[in-house]
Amino acid sequence: MKRLLSLCLLGSSLYASENNTTTLFSATYNEVPWGMGVAYRTTNSPYGRPFARQGGESTSSFVQLLYYQGEHFYMDGTEMGYRAKITDNLSLATFARLRFADFPEDLQNRYQMDGYDPGLKLRYKLNGSSHADLEVMTDMRSNFYGNLSYYYTYTWGDFDITPYGTATYKSSGFNTRYYGLTDVTEHPTQKLGAGVDLTAGMDLWYHVASNFYLYGKAQITLLNSEATNSPYVSEDQQYQYWLGMAFRNDKHKTFLRDLKSKPYFRIAYGFATTSDLAEILGLNTVPDPQKNRLTSLFYGHPLSDTLFNLPVSVYLTPGIAWHHNSDVQHDITEFILAMKAYYTIQLPWRVRIGLASGISYVSSITYIEKVDMDPGEQSSKLFQHLGFSADISLKDMFGERMNGLWLGYDIHHRSAVFEQSSQYGRLKGGSNYNTVYLQYHF
Repeated sequence: MKRLLSLCLLGSSLYASENNTTTLFSATYNEVPWGMGVAYRTTNSPYGRPFARQGGESTSSFVQLLYYQGEHFYMDGTEMGYRAKITDNLSLATFARLRFADFPEDLQNRYQMDGYDPGLKLRYKLNGSSHADLEVMTDMRSNFYGNLSYYYTYTWGDFDITPYGTATYKSSGFNTRYYGLTDVTEHPTQKLGAGVDLTAGMDLWYHVASNFYLYGKAQITLLNSEATNSPYVSEDQQYQYWLGMAFRNDKHKTFLRDLKSKPYFRIAYGFATTSDLAEILGLNTVPDPQKNRLTSLFYGHPLSDTLFNLPVSVYLTPGIAWHHNSDVQHDITEFILAMKAYYTIQLPWRVRIGLASGISYVSSITYIEKVDMDPGEQSSKLFQHLGFSADISLKDMFGERMNGLWLGYDIHHRSAVFEQSSQYGRLKGGSNYNTVYLQYHF
């Protein structure tokens, strides 16, 4: 399941500039809808005795949100995909969306059944404010389900409010796995039949000022009768509440054309450290005794020249990293999809400070992460990615022949957000690499 996500992360990013005036490596880039944020999701778990200590236990997760609307490639919070127009009102998309299994928190690390599910989406725009979606989806064990949804958005001052309703068909295989718990209990229930869940909810965005927004969501789902027939399910309703914030386009400003920020490629090389992020930022770094190394390559696609009216360049930055084989691990591939902001300090030699946030997936767990786990914990291939960088303009140092080239240092960080995220396995730990890079803007 997550392997399919990793391929989507890097492959679909190649389409990220299709909303520009020319091609992928165009000399002209225009601002398009973008955003990066976080939210805290809280819901009641549907599971009860004997699987859980008690029915209705609540569970919460810290969730990364990414937004981008290109001509074809898009990201919408916890969903990403590639959309093709059929008619002016009709489109077809292939996509993946994060699905939460909502086990009680003490069981989430053991079972780790959250994941990105792939699917096909047919969207019909009824008018400028409403649309209907028909989705056919599956988990990576071919347990199918489908959604029929209707959304209506209206704007009231700085509020954007979207009420919606969804009918979800869940196949027998889906109900049996996720409510009959065939994979996670020694005494699974008998096969469950198919059924239909009904959901009603509302998304709310509030524009606070400039690029800063608050986000909220409330939703109720009525579980289908086949799911509630399971002896492990004690709740027939699930409530979700999301509260978060994001940096997005200022809704009161027109999109910029011909951005000054230029795309880039960045190649980096570095070594693992056993120090945590706070220690590294405090200049207290302990090298990994096993000398594990990585090489990474990132592409930066310009999104905006400003943030809060400051000269901050914002980029969509997909990347790939190779964790080299060592005495304690084999070659491992990592895929990253993030957004990054750069602020330039105008010294005699220009210096930039950068911060990236996104998601990361590894083909297998690295050694440095295995040794960072508590005894009995299982790590996750899917983690949050953070990047902290500082670089200097080589053009300013050596002249015009180095135009567009920057030399820098970056902390390559993966973490599970201190046991706050079910999609990352509800664990603590992660990995850090100190890297040196060359970044070329063209």
